[in-house]
Amino acid sequence: QTMSLIILLLISANIIVAAPPRFTNIKCEVLDPSYCSYTQCDLKITGRGIVALNVEARLLKGPFNNAKVNLSLWRKFNGFRPFMFNGTFDFCKFLLKPNKLSFQKIIMDSFVPNSNLNHTCPYEKEIVVRDLVFKEEFFRFMPLPSGEYQLQLMAATDNDWKTRVSVNILLQE
Repeated sequence: QTMSLIILLLISANIIVAAPPRFTNIKCEVLDPSYCSYTQCDLKITGRGIVALNVEARLLKGPFNNAKVNLSLWRKFNGFRPFMFNGTFDFCKFLLKPNKLSFQKIIMDSFVPNSNLNHTCPYEKEIVVRDLVFKEEFFRFMPLPSGEYQLQLMAATDNDWKTRVSVNILLQE
């Protein structure tokens, strides 16, 4: 009884916090095998409750000066359903002049420190995201209710979809 009282006091004082948000799954899909191949597409446990995302895409053609990206956010309700955002944008133009408070900018800011996406077009050879750990700050401008989400990224060149990466994220209170 004393222990439950201590736990209630700690919870009310916000000393005990919920599990941190984390990646739970990743799937990399090649839609055009002549465009790219994935040499790595996985999640790695780096510590207790800490999961790192790793993706390495080898570009088989290029350099690419025209790229469109579709970003969409899905939430799990008896399967994943569209949620809040689904938009396509010119990736090369976005890198030159990003919209400061856009969904695209929020997502790019979370990936850039752990990737080689920190420059404008052209892109060639490979795209790498290494040891990316999901942090609560990623969505600080877009607070989301707890639940399981899927962030889907599709890339196109010459108006033809080439690849899709889907990342599942668990947000807990």
